Amino acid sequence: MKTRLLGGVVALVLAIVGAILLSSYVQAADNRAQAGMEPVEVLVVQQPITAGTTVDELKSMVKMQSFPKTAITDGAVTQLDDFKGRVAAVDLVPGEQLLAARLVDPKSLAAPNSVDVPKGLAEISLVLPLDRVLGGELQAGDTVGVFISYNDGVAPGTKEVPATKLQFHKVLVTKVGTGDGGVDTTDSQENQSAKSSSSVLVTLAQSGTDATKTVHGIEFGHVYLSKENADTDTAPVDTLHKDQVLR
Repeated sequence: MKTRLLGGVVALVLAIVGAILLSSYVQAADNRAQAGMEPVEVLVVQQPITAGTTVDELKSMVKMQSFPKTAITDGAVTQLDDFKGRVAAVDLVPGEQLLAARLVDPKSLAAPNSVDVPKGLAEISLVLPLDRVLGGELQAGDTVGVFISYNDGVAPGTKEVPATKLQFHKVLVTKVGTGDGGVDTTDSQENQSAKSSSSVLVTLAQSGTDATKTVHGIEFGHVYLSKENADTDTAPVDTLHKDQVLR
């Protein structure tokens, strides 16, 4: 009798201990689940955003939304104040969480060998032989002097009056690439390749008035470029005629 009673007490104690342990486990699991469900607010894209959009511009294109902590993507942005001056590195689509890795320095998106065009200026491109563009050593961001020469007809009604002038100073080069050098399509492929490799496509930023003069020089005369620097003398230079060269 005593043995049965003792066995019953032991069984009861074990049952109570088991219940306590089970309850503790369930409570811990519930706490873990609740921690994972804890809401966190992050910025979510609301409309298509193109690469290059500034942080200031995309402020109106995103809004805060709550997600369970376990659903938050690593690097999700919770505020834009830490990303001033940055731009979207890629196109963003509605519904995606805004990630820090997709907000980058705008310089990292710049096209190779190009710079921005100053406000108010336009770009024009010139295909020039290597000997008229420093052997092709120009880079975007350089400034150049623009020489324009005419073989004749410098003034209306004149004949055979060759003239050259350093017409412009400090002209910004915005892009540099290879050009076709005005290759004749009837020329042989070998000759076309040779001509292409001996010319450079240079894009300049100029006002409409200056660009018109440069285009006129290309169309009816010859253009040379000189690389300038901060110390280059930019004083006006008179037009030089043939009879003045050997004085």
